[in-house]
Amino acid sequence: MTSQSGRGGHVRMLLGAYLMGGLPKDDAAAVRAHLEVCARCKAEHDDLAPVSGLLGLLSGAQVPPRLIVAP
Repeated sequence: MTSQSGRGGHVRMLLGAYLMGGLPKDDAAAVRAHLEVCARCKAEHDDLAPVSGLLGLLSGAQVPPRLIVAP
């Protein structure tokens, strides 16, 4: 798994990408395995899961120009 797993091997920093299906297969499998044994990360996952579902409803939505940050 990448170094983004955070302190103590927790996967907090990867949960958003995991929930949105944006992790490579190996990283997703590692997150899944960690969630089976870590109540803290599982609780955070469960808190974020509804949000990722709502974000999926926004596909194709227009982002207001005032929210776009130029590179």
